[in-house]
Amino acid sequence: RTMTATRPGVAYRLGRALFLSLTDVANATPLLRTRGPSFVMPPASGFVPLGDGGDATARELVEAMDSFYDSIVIGSSGEDDPGVVFAGYGEPLLRAETLCDAVGRIREKRHGIRLRVVTNGLVDASIAQKLYDVGVQTVSVNLASANPDEYQRLMAPVDGRSHADVLAFVEAAASAGMDVECVTVQTPGVDIVQAKALALALGAVSFRTREYFP
Repeated sequence: RTMTATRPGVAYRLGRALFLSLTDVANATPLLRTRGPSFVMPPASGFVPLGDGGDATARELVEAMDSFYDSIVIGSSGEDDPGVVFAGYGEPLLRAETLCDAVGRIREKRHGIRLRVVTNGLVDASIAQKLYDVGVQTVSVNLASANPDEYQRLMAPVDGRSHADVLAFVEAAASAGMDVECVTVQTPGVDIVQAKALALALGAVSFRTREYFP
């Protein structure tokens, strides 16, 4: 069984997991760009920007999830569910309403699936509770640096957003009951030990680093 055709850019695969992109719009350095100038997505992933087609709709996201789960076999206990990750070129939580709508619809049909959002956390902290309420269990938050000035330089957030917003989002997601993972790219000069300490102090349950590609 194969996945139904979805518009290019909406869905891609990394490992066994399905990745869904909501938008190409970003409110800071896009996370793919934070990986360094020579980083490229694996061609086998099928990743492309959404491009001229514009933002994904809730319906497109639900259909992509449906066809993905129709095409794989999961044991009854669900432990081999590869999961769905909301992440793309842009910032998915700039389209939080669409994301929550899609998750609410998919949850009605497929209760147990594992859902994760990859975000820069540069959004209103109140969004964390909304994500938890619709059934997003995990968020991966990009914490470029523990140092506010270095963070500002690396991420260049817009719309008045700053390092403080990320910290508030991590805290809010943790207190809402989500599993929060913070991710720091091994950018030259960034203090990884400091970033990990900050992430765990804010309530993250795990911390990962990502390779930097100069």
